[in-house]
Amino acid sequence: MLLVGIRFALRLRTLDAAHPLVRRLEAPPLPWQRATKLRCVDTLVPRAPRPILAQSHFSPGCRTDPTEGRTKEAAAEHFNAWWSQLGRDTITVFSDGTEQYKDGAKLVGYGYAVYRGQTLARTGSGAINSISHVFDAEAIGALKGLQCALDILQPTDERIWMCIDSTSVIWCMRANASNTSQWAFLECHTLIDRYKVGIKWSPGHMGIEGNEAADELANTGANEGRTDDDRSAEPTISGIGTTAKALADIATSDWWSQCHPGLSASYRRWKLGYSVTEPPELRLPRTVLHRLLATRTAHGDFAQYHRRFGHTEAELTCLCGFEKAPTTSYSARSPNASFTPGRLDPNARPAAPRKGGDT
Repeated sequence: MLLVGIRFALRLRTLDAAHPLVRRLEAPPLPWQRATKLRCVDTLVPRAPRPILAQSHFSPGCRTDPTEGRTKEAAAEHFNAWWSQLGRDTITVFSDGTEQYKDGAKLVGYGYAVYRGQTLARTGSGAINSISHVFDAEAIGALKGLQCALDILQPTDERIWMCIDSTSVIWCMRANASNTSQWAFLECHTLIDRYKVGIKWSPGHMGIEGNEAADELANTGANEGRTDDDRSAEPTISGIGTTAKALADIATSDWWSQCHPGLSASYRRWKLGYSVTEPPELRLPRTVLHRLLATRTAHGDFAQYHRRFGHTEAELTCLCGFEKAPTTSYSARSPNASFTPGRLDPNARPAAPRKGGDT
């Protein structure tokens, strides 16, 4: 039930403020009222700015691949050739984000560099809430850089270009905003449409001057830990999603540790963990997999299994002379068996030799 509650709590965080469930959560409880199940579930994950139901956003190039089919090397060469020809009446905004760990602490920050032509005009950096990801830092850094560029905008300036190294952020800038850091994308949409701002992909770590400067500034901002007094200081939807996943993993681990002692001894001896992901055993051929499952669960052609269910006509003795058991080699049971891994339990007693000297 806790896993269901965690998933539901995360879903509540992504609901619009006008949703009926959100209204019930935000309504102040009466002094004599007990906390409802809805309010209890709501406390399982941290809070984050709620996304809103915004209209679809379409801008030039919103359906065009930001890479234009180029490799990073070819795109970097094309970008440098384009950028070197810009005049002083063109402003370019390079932005970047970073997510790193230092002494066990998570640091997330952004940086931006504003150029007039090829001359550096302004720089900036900062940190955002650690319950977030680099995608959020990229989006917030792009917004901060664009706002800085508008501060130095002059009537004679021709155009502003946002140069971003994350294609995911570019998609959300040109088209619809993501739920995480939606407020930053929506503010960018307003400014982009108002000032006819262009967006261009500048591949990261490819020797592009502005991108390298923004990358260094992002590292500085993350390590300094200085946050602005706005929504960038709050957790993000993607950040609390990671927190919810970690809480779900802990809940699953606790549940397994409680259930494991109640399992049969024949199953516990394998010391198997619990995971919802696909185990590698499922890639085995079916003829091998069914023997492996029978061995681990002790549900199969075994003496103990036949006695448990009263199979009076079952053959309990193996060809090797011992009772059939999960640890007995399958090659010892049938001379024509195709699965011959030897003993599955290295601590099991050796099989008695067959008549004729075969083992």
